[in-house]
Amino acid sequence: MKPPVLPLVLCVLGVIAGQLDASFEVWMEPKEPLVEYGGSLRLKLKTTCEAPDASGNIETSLRKMLGPSGPKETVVDLLNVTEWNSSVQGFYNCYQDRIVVTTKLTVYRAPELVVLEPVPALEVGKSQEVKCRVTGAAPVRKLVVTLRRGDETLSTKTFPEHKGDKPEVVLVTHQLTAQRRDHGHNITCQALLDLAHHDPRLNVTSEPQMLTVYEFPEDPEMEPDIYLEVGEKVKATCAVGDVFPAPLFKLDLANQTLPLSISQDGHRATAEVAQSQPGDLRLVCTVSVGPVERRKEATVHVYRFPSPLLNLSTPSLAVGTEVEGLCHLPPGHSTELRLRIRVGHRVLVPWGPSPLSFNLTAQEEHHGKELSCDAQLLDGSKAPRKTKTIRLNITAGPRMDNESCPPSQNWTEGQEETLKCRAQGNPPPHMECAKNGESFPVGVPHPVTRTHAGTYRCRATNPLGTAVRTITIFVHYHDPDLLLLVVLPLVVVAALVAAGVAYGIYYRKKKIREYRLQQRQKQLQMKSPRPPGSSEETAALNGSALEGQP
Repeated sequence: MKPPVLPLVLCVLGVIAGQLDASFEVWMEPKEPLVEYGGSLRLKLKTTCEAPDASGNIETSLRKMLGPSGPKETVVDLLNVTEWNSSVQGFYNCYQDRIVVTTKLTVYRAPELVVLEPVPALEVGKSQEVKCRVTGAAPVRKLVVTLRRGDETLSTKTFPEHKGDKPEVVLVTHQLTAQRRDHGHNITCQALLDLAHHDPRLNVTSEPQMLTVYEFPEDPEMEPDIYLEVGEKVKATCAVGDVFPAPLFKLDLANQTLPLSISQDGHRATAEVAQSQPGDLRLVCTVSVGPVERRKEATVHVYRFPSPLLNLSTPSLAVGTEVEGLCHLPPGHSTELRLRIRVGHRVLVPWGPSPLSFNLTAQEEHHGKELSCDAQLLDGSKAPRKTKTIRLNITAGPRMDNESCPPSQNWTEGQEETLKCRAQGNPPPHMECAKNGESFPVGVPHPVTRTHAGTYRCRATNPLGTAVRTITIFVHYHDPDLLLLVVLPLVVVAALVAAGVAYGIYYRKKKIREYRLQQRQKQLQMKSPRPPGSSEETAALNGSALEGQP
């Protein structure tokens, strides 16, 4: 008996349908597996296979452990992952087919150490390379390093060219040009492993480095020599220009620090200096600006400075008198002191040690001037000076010369003139002038007449003697010219008469011409009368046609 055909056909159709259903998908979760170095990761292999006997697994060189699995899913835990470069292969067998999927396993490690190298103090305008070193991070291609100044980003560096999976040491640099506004700000370096998930351990920031910025272009200024008298005080000042940040001052006198007062702008320090013993002391000004320290030194000259003593036999001297004098300092004075003798502004004896003697021949120009003895330290024109003075009184008899009393003087009659004569001498002389025994005042204007011409005798007197001067006065005047007074009126009268005669002749001739013209016109009218308006009549009436006939 033959087997039935229908069951056989159905069996064949079932086998064919099963083979058709063998088309399926396989994938792995997570799609891009990521695991920290030394850590563990759970992988899930999934499929769409409907076969009840479908089987799958994950193959890897890493240590693994099968997890709880179910239909269409196989779970594997990767344990203690310590391989930097590894891949994972998953497969599923469904019916007679096998599908294999392979994925790259990314192993990462957070930055272990982010170190910002110390940044030295920076001078304004100068450049400095800031260096940040990152170690232990992997993979480096996922690393982002950012340098910041406060909240401001200076630079950001990525490393897409790094293809390796193992950790590498990364050095990031930035050229920083110092500015005043940078002072006091922190520089930081941040290393971020950008793995698209928020793990705070992947973001590591270095210890901050505070920026110190300074500007100290010039040395401090201080007077190189300071002069101080024993028992007194002087102010010593040390100053700086435009510096940054605020300077710190220190003033030391003979290794003793002095208390300071600082100016409002902070650029000047002042200290009071006092000493009880003479000598030279060293004053040191130390100025600190940021990390820079500069010094300026000065010498404090401490001296004992008494006033000089000036001796002169008498301040009242007659002209031509020679007198000796002496200037000296009292005992105990500083040996550096020097003396000088002056008469007015003229140096009589140059600088020399005490005592200082001198000779003076009294001259008239010395009168009223000061005889001075100056005391000053040997070096330093800025050192103080003390002076003792005596005002000179130079006596002299009367004296007159051609300039003060001209021997001849010209006056003009009718004008006011003054007799010029002045005598020099000390005490001032008394002056008297006279003409022919009659007193005439000196220096007083007078109206001049010709009687003032003549010789005047002037006499100047003071207790030291008498001086006489003769002056001749010439008076200029003008007498009237009598001939001119007689002739000039005659000439004027003659001119008037001649003018009158000429005018009479002219007037007579004019009247004769007018009479003749009238007679001629009458004759023409009687001889040939013409109609009115003719040209000849008009011409005759106008007196122009026949005017030239007799």
